[in-house]
Amino acid sequence: MGKEGQTVPDMSDEWVNTISKRYIELYEKVIGKIFLPEKLSEDETAERINKALTMLS
Repeated sequence: MGKEGQTVPDMSDEWVNTISKRYIELYEKVIGKIFLPEKLSEDETAERINKALTMLS
C-alpha cells in the first residue's frame, strides 16, 4: 500500500528467483527440513491456509 498514484514496480524473473531462494533458505533454517514445493490448486492452497490458521487459534 503506497501513496496515491504509485504503482507496483516491475520485478524481473531474476529478482523474483533471488527472493524466492532466500525465503526457501530461511524456511529450511527455521523448520529444519528441506523445502519440497508442491503444485496445488487454488482450493487446496486456501484449504491449507485455513487449516493452519485454525491450528493457531
